[in-house]
Amino acid sequence: MKTKNLALTNGIVGLVGGIILLFGGWFVAGGALSDAATGSATSTSGTVALLNILKIAILALGIIALIYYKGDSRVNTAPGVLLIVGGAIALIPFLGWIGGIIAIIGGSLYLAALKNFSRPQQ
Repeated sequence: MKTKNLALTNGIVGLVGGIILLFGGWFVAGGALSDAATGSATSTSGTVALLNILKIAILALGIIALIYYKGDSRVNTAPGVLLIVGGAIALIPFLGWIGGIIAIIGGSLYLAALKNFSRPQQ
């Protein structure tokens, strides 16, 4: 029996990660201003590293869930595909916000699919 833990994790990471990616450009700009004021490069590089890890995590969770829920009628393939596409688009420079929007949609579809886990798998 497939558990709902992966769907819950994908929903939360997709939703929260998508919101962070949506505002990621502003976070990098704020880090750059902070680095310009202090003369270092730690804020910008740390922010960019965190955003890249988040993009790869969204992409990987989409792939894992697509394989895990293959053939399960309770979870469609659309949320997994949206997380994969959102993570892949977010990896393209200056398109992270578009990937964030797609990841938010995929994460919300995973959270909407949680209600299907109260019934047995068909």
